[in-house]
Amino acid sequence: METVTQTKNNIGIIQQAFADFGTGNIQGIMDGCTVDVVWTGADNPDVPFAGTFKGKDGVKDFFTNVANEVEFTSFEPKEFFSDKDAVVVLGHNTGKVKKTGKTFDNDWCFVFRMRDEKVYHYYAYVDTLSQAEAFK
Repeated sequence: METVTQTKNNIGIIQQAFADFGTGNIQGIMDGCTVDVVWTGADNPDVPFAGTFKGKDGVKDFFTNVANEVEFTSFEPKEFFSDKDAVVVLGHNTGKVKKTGKTFDNDWCFVFRMRDEKVYHYYAYVDTLSQAEAFK
């Protein structure tokens, strides 16, 4: 049974991952994942970082694609919720696609599944249509 302490620890781990993202510490995010992590979201062929990435190398590829393609002007996790092995984060971002100069602006929901205080599954609920339009 999940304890209040485990729930707080899981939220803290995910909050640290967002802090690592903010400082560009991708290795810190990878260190917080299991070796068999699945990092995924809706597939969209027009968005280079949409789809499924497997393992720590996949997580690195995901963040490399994001860094190469987008400049975020705002990336804000706003609310954190946890129950059992899940941490749900609601947030908002605004970004500019480097190649086109077009922007996107959307709310998102990220779901992280935890095992032994590491992320083993991540799913992003994001409006990939607005992102895809910015890539065109």
